[in-house]
Amino acid sequence: MFSLIVTIISIALVAALAVASIYYGGAAFTQGSAKANASALVAQAQQIAGANDLYANDNAGAFSADVPSLVSGSYLSAAPAPPTTVAPITPGYVLGGTGSNTISIKLSTGALNVCEEVNVEAIGGTPSTPPVAQQTNQQFGCFNDATNGLTFFYKG
Repeated sequence: MFSLIVTIISIALVAALAVASIYYGGAAFTQGSAKANASALVAQAQQIAGANDLYANDNAGAFSADVPSLVSGSYLSAAPAPPTTVAPITPGYVLGGTGSNTISIKLSTGALNVCEEVNVEAIGGTPSTPPVAQQTNQQFGCFNDATNGLTFFYKG
């Protein structure tokens, strides 16, 4: 009888520990996923900016107008696909045009935590709501305004 009581208590303790780890570990998993997606956005934008710099070197300083021309010109092996968890509104990265080496992508409002992590990487500190306007002194970041919505940007 004593063994049965000890076994039941052990099972209850293991179940309680499992529930507690799921409850408290879920937030850590979500934050880790947001950091990974933020890092992926920055790394892909850096890759595109580097390819665009090579394109400009070969084309008298004019930057490419779009990512597919970087792929067709063999500056990129394939167009980087943004993480699906950020639910991009635009199908891919948008280049600033022939006069600049800026890269941007509009994200769904569900990617707010990813944008917060992008801004943490950009300026350090703790996650905060993305600023309303694009910051001119940052190389990359996220902003949220009425015209563009939630937007990730990178200045190459």
